[in-house]
Amino acid sequence: MLRPSMQTLKHIVVNIHVYDVHDDPLCGIPSELEDMRTKNIIESVTITIMVPTVASCNPGDGEAWGRLDEVLTTPGWFALKQVSLAIESRTTDINELEVAVRNLPETQFPRLSTSNSVSFDFKVYTLGV
Repeated sequence: MLRPSMQTLKHIVVNIHVYDVHDDPLCGIPSELEDMRTKNIIESVTITIMVPTVASCNPGDGEAWGRLDEVLTTPGWFALKQVSLAIESRTTDINELEVAVRNLPETQFPRLSTSNSVSFDFKVYTLGV
């Protein structure tokens, strides 16, 4: 779908609504981004994931999260300067799972978190009910 625009597209903004704890919170985005690698001039990627509870993010084994880190730090993103990932939740409960989600940058995004060439911004928002 984006192929005709790949040579001019500089900014990608993706908003994802997760409704079920069994859903992939990234909806397969790492695979889509991998297909774009080396064929773009993308400077920034902004992903916002809206979930009813932090549990809906299901960091579990972190395969999808770690895959996003791997894909965006693999050579071929010649113009990439900024990656932003925000998780918005409608809960006020602070529990172990929320702590795990807040620690995702260190546990699942080690490459982006320490990159000298790409600025990585990660936020967790609890909007309350």
